[in-house]
Amino acid sequence: MFTCYLKNYICYTYVTLLIFFAACSSPTSKNVYQKTLTVGTNSGFPPYELIDPTGKIVGFDIDVAQAIAHKMNAKLIVKDMAFDALIIALQQNKIDLAIAGISITPSKQKKISMVHYHGDTLTTYPLVFWGNVPKNITCLDDIKTHTNKTVCVQAGQLQAEFIAQFDFLDIKYLTNIIDLIMEIKYGKSLACVLEPIVINELKKKHPELHALNLPAGEKYKSLGHGIGIKKENTKLTQHVTSIIKTLKQDKTLKKLTKKWFGEEKTGENND
Repeated sequence: MFTCYLKNYICYTYVTLLIFFAACSSPTSKNVYQKTLTVGTNSGFPPYELIDPTGKIVGFDIDVAQAIAHKMNAKLIVKDMAFDALIIALQQNKIDLAIAGISITPSKQKKISMVHYHGDTLTTYPLVFWGNVPKNITCLDDIKTHTNKTVCVQAGQLQAEFIAQFDFLDIKYLTNIIDLIMEIKYGKSLACVLEPIVINELKKKHPELHALNLPAGEKYKSLGHGIGIKKENTKLTQHVTSIIKTLKQDKTLKKLTKKWFGEEKTGENND
C-alpha cells in the first residue's frame, strides 16, 4: 500500500512540475525580461532615425532602443513603419515599444503610456519654406491671400493636429520628412511644418530651408519626446521608466544626445 501511495505521489509531483514549466514557457506569460524587444519606429526623421548608406536604420532613437534592450538583456528587433501606425501596432501587440521622436501630449497619453526620454517643452512650430520666407507672409493668416495655400505635414505628428485647425489651408498629409522637403523644393506645396530640432538637422544638408516660427498655443504644445508603451503593459512601463532613469543618471542619454545632436543640452529631467 505504501508503494502504491509513493507511486501516486511521484506521478502527481511530476505532472505538477510539467504544468509549472509549461506555464513558465508559455507566450502568454511573457514578462519584462523577454528574450527579444521589438521596437517600432519611423525612418526619415533625422537625427532620431534615418537610413544610412548601407540601408540600415540608425539614429538617436535606435541607440536609445539598443541601450534599453541591453539593460533588459534582450535582443533588439526594429520594425520600420508609418508614424501614424505606431499606436495601433502597440495596441495590437505587434511591437513592445514605440520610439520615434513621439511628442508627449494629453491626447496621446489617453491612448498609450509614455516615458519621457528626451526633449524640452515645445511651444513653436517652424513653417518651413524652400528659399527665403516670402516677404508678404509673417503669419499663417497671410497665406489666405496667397495663390498657393498648400501646406504639407507628416501624418500622425503633433504638428499635423496643430495645422489642421486652420481650415483656409489646403493640407497635404505625407508619410515621411523627405517627401515634405521634396514637396516644397519643387513647389508642389508652399511650405511644410516640422519640429525645431528636425529643421536644424535638415538645414545642414539643405541650407535653402528657411522657417517662420509659429506659436503652438497651450493645446498643441509638446512636453518633450516619450517612449510609447501599451497602457495595459504596466510592468514593462515600470521597467522602462527605471531603465531610462538609470540611463539619465549614468549620462548615457547625454552622450547619445551629444553624438546625434552635437549639443550638451538634453532636455532631461534628472530626478
